[in-house]
Amino acid sequence: MEKRVAVIGAGVGGLAASKACLEEGLLPFVYEKGDKIGGLWNYDGTEWTDSTGPHVYKSLVTNTSKELTAFSDFPFPEDWAPYLTHQQVLQYLHMYADHFNLRKHIQFHHEVTQIEKAWDYDVTGKWLVHVESDGLQKEETFDYVIICTGFFSKAAIPSYPGLENFGGIVIHSNQYRTHDKFVDKNVLVVGNSFSAGDVAVDVSTYSKQVYLSMRDGCFVFPKRGAGGWPIDVVTNTRWRLSLPEWLNRMIFQRFLEKDVNYEALGLKTKRKLFHSKVIANDFILNQIIHGKVKTRPGIKMFFDHGVEFEDGTRLEDVDAIVFGTGYALTTPFISDDILSDDIETREVYKYILPARLKHNTLACVGLLAFHGSAIPGLELQSRWATRLFRGDLVPPRLPEILGSIEAQRQAMYDRFGKHGIWVTTAYYCDDLAADIGCLPSLLSLAFSDPVLALHMLLSPAVPPTYRLVGPKSWNGAREAVMKCWEKNISGTRGRVVESSRKESGTYLKLVILAFVLLLSALAMTYFFGIR
Repeated sequence: MEKRVAVIGAGVGGLAASKACLEEGLLPFVYEKGDKIGGLWNYDGTEWTDSTGPHVYKSLVTNTSKELTAFSDFPFPEDWAPYLTHQQVLQYLHMYADHFNLRKHIQFHHEVTQIEKAWDYDVTGKWLVHVESDGLQKEETFDYVIICTGFFSKAAIPSYPGLENFGGIVIHSNQYRTHDKFVDKNVLVVGNSFSAGDVAVDVSTYSKQVYLSMRDGCFVFPKRGAGGWPIDVVTNTRWRLSLPEWLNRMIFQRFLEKDVNYEALGLKTKRKLFHSKVIANDFILNQIIHGKVKTRPGIKMFFDHGVEFEDGTRLEDVDAIVFGTGYALTTPFISDDILSDDIETREVYKYILPARLKHNTLACVGLLAFHGSAIPGLELQSRWATRLFRGDLVPPRLPEILGSIEAQRQAMYDRFGKHGIWVTTAYYCDDLAADIGCLPSLLSLAFSDPVLALHMLLSPAVPPTYRLVGPKSWNGAREAVMKCWEKNISGTRGRVVESSRKESGTYLKLVILAFVLLLSALAMTYFFGIR
């Protein structure tokens, strides 16, 4: 008899989890409180409410390129551009759900109100899930539960004196849809990361003035890197990921500062690269130079239609405030003793497995933030969880788990100066893949398929890498890895100019250099691949 799995949410994480369940012979029951798949990728222009949840804004384009954003065995269409509109991402999720026949497992307008241990949990590890639909309550018992409600449900707005007395518009970036409300207004955007930068740029074309308030500065990542390639394609090659952090920092920081005077633009941060916040936007620097966006320091207090900053300067005519200040975890349907929302005390192994449960029958997918694309991470979390449920993956003993959690918590604090739940996608995915058994060894590939090994070393760490070997491998994975560079430009190269071939001597030098890099990377390889 198939084991039953309750999957909470039909966003990206829920789709990945339901597909992983089917791969492992488990039967998913996906509960979605809305009427659509895709979670926050749905855009309909409506105002945000607690019942609708956060959605993307109209102008949103992904910060990560398509080859690093796709599911591991379902590539994006080749004729799509490297960076994707939210409409394309949503279309892709619908294509994914149809291709793997996931819709029949989803129950819409079903909101999970409580998850608790079943009466026989101590023996069976089962869970009781309370669900509300059309005003009716019901309870279902499941062998396993995967929580996929995401990291973007609860807005985090800092507490400031006088904010309650501010007389203008006050919203969080997860409520932002379009610039319409802000035409010819003075708008204060608060924050120093992705959403704050995007909203500041989007509003600045139509507003009277945008002010960007930051307690600390940030680095600005362009979407184009060396050679005009997408920046994440260039920075996430496996040979570069194998370099020490200090060397990567030196190389990349020189690139970021090459034509940008961060101090003159009011963006200079006190923290070093990879320890600081980041805005990924190609237009923010121009808008600052053009005077459409003016940087300001952190906020001291608000008053009726104004704000006083930490340096004592004031603005007297602010019409609206948009907080791009991040998100807070929330899982209100499960008790804190099972899964705490307090990131300083929560104990979740590899951000998936609550540490102190008697049975490993509950998992989290997507309750963290990614530095990089989320989709590959959510997929590997789902594969990790379902392998765990099947007994094919055995976690360490509790003392080792708690030690790992504490080490991760301390490392996060040391890096960013505060507690958080962020991971770098490439390193995190490799770690999960090693546990699953789907991380290829470059050393083994160097002998069995040297062309692929060389390509993997010099290419970005694309998700199909995790379908080359191990459980649930995919026949199309090798081709997807080999063609990842070509597919990055296939959607933009509408006009092809015949190029002259490289001289054979130059080509030979490049091949020799590549093999030297391969040997260097192999020297850094341990256990089951590059970490």
